[in-house]
Amino acid sequence: MKAIDITKEMLAEAKVQASKRDKHIKHHFEVEHLTKEERDTIGFLGEFAGSVLLGQNWKDNIRKDYVTIDTCDIKHQGKLIDIKTETLPYDKLQRIKLNIIDDEEVYGRRLIHKGQVSLLPKYDIVIFGGFVRNKYDKWYPFGFLETKHILNNYKVTQNRPDGGLYPFAALPVKSTELKDIEEIL
Repeated sequence: MKAIDITKEMLAEAKVQASKRDKHIKHHFEVEHLTKEERDTIGFLGEFAGSVLLGQNWKDNIRKDYVTIDTCDIKHQGKLIDIKTETLPYDKLQRIKLNIIDDEEVYGRRLIHKGQVSLLPKYDIVIFGGFVRNKYDKWYPFGFLETKHILNNYKVTQNRPDGGLYPFAALPVKSTELKDIEEIL
């Protein structure tokens, strides 16, 4: 699947929406390589790119306010979809994109923070995608899974398969289990 180009307009709007939502959102985690504002902006860019991927106008999925939690990021063909976006080193992103990464290695799994697990039953599908770290001009879709599969097959942990620790407790979804985006297009 080809990458979705991020326009200057998308970037500007992502910053606006991140700022509007900030006072209403419960932040579940921090990462060392991004500020809170950058992380929130990247999340919106992922949602916008996901809309484009699914053939929608990304502007149509912008909420009027953020007083309450959303029902989903995108509705597509009667399905409620959540978009999970992350940033990765170039070589790891390429290996995920080509589906040649080992699930057991560092970056081999897509993480859903433990604080977001209670929201998963609201959605039918989770789409995973990402950006090359520090280069936010293209969003790469990695694949998707049904939320029922995720909830039935994964348990929250902070322990990585290689003996290390994830940066936070999460559902560590195997990259090799992701379904091809083409299936929902």
